[in-house]
Amino acid sequence: MIESEWFQYLTISLAVLLLVSLYFNFKFAKIIKKHHVNQNILIKNAYFNPVTELPNRMNVELVIGEQIDRALRHNQEFLLTAIKITNYHDVKVRSQKLADEFMLEASNRVLDSVRDEDIVSQISDDGFLIVFNEYLQEENYGIIANRIKKAFEDEPHINTKYHIEFNIALGNTKYPNDGTDAALLIDRAVHNALK
Repeated sequence: MIESEWFQYLTISLAVLLLVSLYFNFKFAKIIKKHHVNQNILIKNAYFNPVTELPNRMNVELVIGEQIDRALRHNQEFLLTAIKITNYHDVKVRSQKLADEFMLEASNRVLDSVRDEDIVSQISDDGFLIVFNEYLQEENYGIIANRIKKAFEDEPHINTKYHIEFNIALGNTKYPNDGTDAALLIDRAVHNALK
């Protein structure tokens, strides 16, 4: 009799422990899942612009570093182009939401103007950078630069209740002639755009 009571007590204790264990496993699984989601959001925010979802400067510096390694290995050159939206801050004064729409439209125009193998990033509030694949010849670069300019000239404003035109400036750098470091190449391209 005592053995059966002991067995019942042990069975009930194990069942309670199992239920408590399952409860905490599910609870911790939710916490871990939420942690992974938050971690992915942090990573995305660290490497991508939240408005345009383009790679940001930190991300593109890594990409350029890899591009430099490939160019060294294959004895190639590659070009970078900085695009500054020179009237961005005038738009931002009106409204941050309008400025976000403005830059989203600008990013779409830039993306539509370049080749699929080229990388477009937003390196600042008012600037983009295009990393051209190392096989782009300088003669062909002019074609792409003209497409970019044309994308902003054909429809010079965004469709909002305000009439806001895009004012852009382009600047280029070439690896290795203008620098052998990602940050230096970016800074020189931006500087050349502001000349």
